[in-house]
Amino acid sequence: MRALRFFAVLLLLAMLCGTMIACSDQKTPTGMQDVSVAGQDYMLFVPLTWVSNSRSGVSGAYYTTRDHSEKGEELANHAKYWTITAQKVADDAADLDAYWAKLAAYYAESYEEFTVIPYKAATEDKAEQVYRQTSLHVDDAERSLCAAQVYEFTAKVTEFAPTAEQTEQAPMTFVRKYCQVICRAKDGSGYYVLTYSAREEDYATFIGSFIHDLPEGTVVGEFLILTEKSTVTEQELFKDPDAADNMIPASTNEMPYRFFVPSTWRVGNTTEYPCAFAPSGSANVTVTMYTPSNVALSVDQYWQGYCLPEYEAVFDSFTVSEQVVEGTIGVEKATKNAKTYTFEGVIGGKTYQYKQTVIVHSSLIYCITYTALATDGSFAQYEADYQAMLDSFVFR
Repeated sequence: MRALRFFAVLLLLAMLCGTMIACSDQKTPTGMQDVSVAGQDYMLFVPLTWVSNSRSGVSGAYYTTRDHSEKGEELANHAKYWTITAQKVADDAADLDAYWAKLAAYYAESYEEFTVIPYKAATEDKAEQVYRQTSLHVDDAERSLCAAQVYEFTAKVTEFAPTAEQTEQAPMTFVRKYCQVICRAKDGSGYYVLTYSAREEDYATFIGSFIHDLPEGTVVGEFLILTEKSTVTEQELFKDPDAADNMIPASTNEMPYRFFVPSTWRVGNTTEYPCAFAPSGSANVTVTMYTPSNVALSVDQYWQGYCLPEYEAVFDSFTVSEQVVEGTIGVEKATKNAKTYTFEGVIGGKTYQYKQTVIVHSSLIYCITYTALATDGSFAQYEADYQAMLDSFVFR
């Protein structure tokens, strides 16, 4: 269970994504599945072998493999991991080049060693470009096409992955490669963005399922921009009557709790654990769960005996604030007793600030962890949002 605790302390710097997609009478292509979130104006299809994560409120999917070893069959996300997101991003950029320039500037600031991969034109008489062209289908009488541009880039990211002994997870640095398809909406209201990513060594394995020169049968080729959208949104489907109007769900119906975040935050889609990212991208909140062998384990015992030793081991330097706040979390502050620990850690040369709220419920320990960069004021900026998440968190 160390992986569940460690995961909560990693600041995930993720690419922009949204919570769009609509219902339609469009037939699902053979060998593919609909991973669209309801209520918007496009549909996203991915191969049946991928795992949908649209129930979290983000249209998308990921792919995993299983590692067959002497210890049995174990999930090996560290070996191969893909994700695709689709969004319609409102932006005032004049054209695709201007919009890409904005995205590239954001990525350059967010990622280490961000590098755009130039696309070599097929014929020698054409100049080298940083993108190639494709098209997306529009669902109208003519089933017309909408021009799109394709960008590729790499970035160095830190992820938690199993050690060689498969006994624990530790922060490791990898180079990820990305393919991003961008198309401007016909009404000029924003841009559709589809993103595929994988660790660099695994990128080629499934890029053919995402896009190729003849895109029919691929994720990009079957992506469908609708002329109408449904009136029922995914947020309405998952809405809890006790949640505030400005809060959206970041947990699925399969989870034993309801985790809501402000509507300005982006719901994460890169892990099986609920997480959400602040508008600036420099802060996040993650919910993790721990199953203790000692069912009578208290919050203090868990923090002192499990969290502290592991955080001291994983961080280059680690400091705990003297302030430990006791209180309750949940709708109208009427659910569970909790303790919140404030601490700071340095990893990979960067300093992060944390608040970790720990709750015991039904013999399980839950951690709601707020993480922010210490250098840009994000921690103080989003503390009120974190408190709003605690106030609306409720067990089923």
